[in-house]
Amino acid sequence: MLAILGVLAAFAVIVTLRLRNVDFSLSILTGALIIALTSSDPVGVLVEAGQKTLTDFDTVNLTVAVVLISVLGYSLKETGTMTELIEGLRGILPAQVFLAAIPAMFGLLTIPGGALMSAPFNEPEADRLGLSPEQKTYINVWFRHLWYWASPLSPVLILAASLAGFTLTEYLRAQLPLLAVTLAIGFVVGGTFIRDGGVGRGSTGGLGSVVRGLTPLVTAIILTLVGVPVWLALVPAIALVFLLKGVQPREAVEITKAGVRWDLAAAAVSMFFFRFVVATSSSVVALFDAATSLGVPLFAILVVIPLLAGSISGTPTMGLGMILPLLLPLLGDYGVYVVGIIYVGLIAGYIASPMHLCLVLTNSYYKSELRKVYRYLVPSAVALYVSAMAYYIFMNGGIPC
Repeated sequence: MLAILGVLAAFAVIVTLRLRNVDFSLSILTGALIIALTSSDPVGVLVEAGQKTLTDFDTVNLTVAVVLISVLGYSLKETGTMTELIEGLRGILPAQVFLAAIPAMFGLLTIPGGALMSAPFNEPEADRLGLSPEQKTYINVWFRHLWYWASPLSPVLILAASLAGFTLTEYLRAQLPLLAVTLAIGFVVGGTFIRDGGVGRGSTGGLGSVVRGLTPLVTAIILTLVGVPVWLALVPAIALVFLLKGVQPREAVEITKAGVRWDLAAAAVSMFFFRFVVATSSSVVALFDAATSLGVPLFAILVVIPLLAGSISGTPTMGLGMILPLLLPLLGDYGVYVVGIIYVGLIAGYIASPMHLCLVLTNSYYKSELRKVYRYLVPSAVALYVSAMAYYIFMNGGIPC
C-alpha cells in the first residue's frame, strides 16, 4: 500500500513543482526519491537505479545527443544558415503549415527529447508571427508526435504491435485515421493564435538556401535511420554547418563551446534515473495489482492505468513494456482496437505529462511557463483521447468488458 501511495504522491509533487516552474531535474529527482523511500527497499532501489543510469547506453547516448543537438541548433543560428533556410521555406509554405512541418520532420528522429532539434528552426518564423513562448512550445511539441499513428519506424508502434501479436502493417492500419485527427486538432488550436496564414516572402537565395540549410539535418536523419547512434550522426551534421559556411576552426570551436546546454543534459540524466527508479521499485505493478484486487471494472482499468503509466513513465515505450504484458491476459480474445485503447491512454498521458522530455526541453528552450502551455496542450490531448476512444470502441463493436 505504501508503494502505491508513494507513486501517487510522487506524481502529485512533480506536477506541483513543475507548475511552479521549479527546475525539472530537481522536480524529477524529488519524485524519484519519494518513490524509492516508499518502496520495500529504498537503498537498494536508489543504488540499482543509480548504477543503471550511469551504465545504460541509452542514457549516455541521449545525454551526449542532447548536448550535440543544442550545439547543432546554435551553430545553425550563429552561422546564419538557419535564417537562410527559414526564409527559403517561408516562401514555399503557408505559415501554419511551415510551423507544423518542421517539428513533424524532426519527429522522424525517434529519440526522447528530439523536439529540441526543431525548436531553433521554428523560432524565427514564430517570432515573426508574434507567438508567445507558450504557443511556440505547443506547436513544437504537438506536431512532433504525429508519427505515433503512422510511422513504421516508430519504436512505440513496433513494440505495441509485437507485444500484442499483430503484424506492424495490421496495427498501423488501425491507427492511421488518428493521424488525421491529430493534425486537425493541431491546426484548429494553432489557428486560434496564428493569424498570418499566408505564404511569406522567401529569400533571394531560393532553393540553394533551402538545400544548404537542410543538408546537415538530412545527413543526421539518414545516418540515424541506418542505425548510426544519434550522437554520432550529429557530429558530421555539425561539421557540415561549418564547412558549408566556411567557418574557421577556431571560430567553430568557440561556437561549439557556446552552444552546449548543460541544463538540458542534466534534465536527460534525471529523466532516466526516474525511469529506472519506477521500474526497479515496481510501483506501477503494485498499483495495477491493487486495482484488480478491488474488483475495478476492466474498462476502468484500461482507461486509468495507461493514462497514469504514460504520465509517470516519461516515455510510452517504457509504459508499454510495463503494462501491456500485465493487461493483455485480462482481455481474453482481444482485437487490435482493444489494444488501441491501452495505446492511446499511454500516448495521451505521455504527451501532456510534465515529465515528457520533449515538453521539458522545449519548455526550457523557449523559457515558457508550463501552466500556460497546458492551456493549449491539455485540451488537445483530451480531444485526441476522446476521439480515439470513440473510434476504437466503435470499431471494436462496443466497450470491452
